[in-house]
Amino acid sequence: MPRLLITADIHGFYSVWQKLLSRLQPEDVLVIAGDFFGNRYPYPNNPDYQPESLRREYQDLPNPKYFVYGNCDRPEFFPAQKYALSFVYENKKVLLYHGDSAVSAGDHDIIITGHSHVAEIKEYQNKLYINPGSPSLPRKGRPSYAIYQRGRAEILEFGAAYFY
Repeated sequence: MPRLLITADIHGFYSVWQKLLSRLQPEDVLVIAGDFFGNRYPYPNNPDYQPESLRREYQDLPNPKYFVYGNCDRPEFFPAQKYALSFVYENKKVLLYHGDSAVSAGDHDIIITGHSHVAEIKEYQNKLYINPGSPSLPRKGRPSYAIYQRGRAEILEFGAAYFY
């Protein structure tokens, strides 16, 4: 059964992208909840900031994948994407959006967001909320991402993990 590998707020950092790719299995579904490229507020003096490389490698990935814009992504850099989208995984309706604006959870079972750079998994009103935190610029805790599989979500830090 494929897993959802969930990330957000990479902000164009290539070494972080490479770490995430090293954890992506061939059958996994990659889910990016915005601020992947971070090119609205770039880091031009940081040699690790390489949004063009991320875009190229993302497009070439054979894995199924979902991406939505974040508040720091410029739509003209990667056109024809969305700010929010829905998909079905393991018979659950999933809502993916960055989290910087209000979006109705509606009849979705799982809501995946980013934006806060704080990893969190919680249940509220029979819905599962997953924020993977940030693998590049965490505001609380260590760099992180999330995995969802077989009805279970977990936050993985680079080097440690905690479970929900």
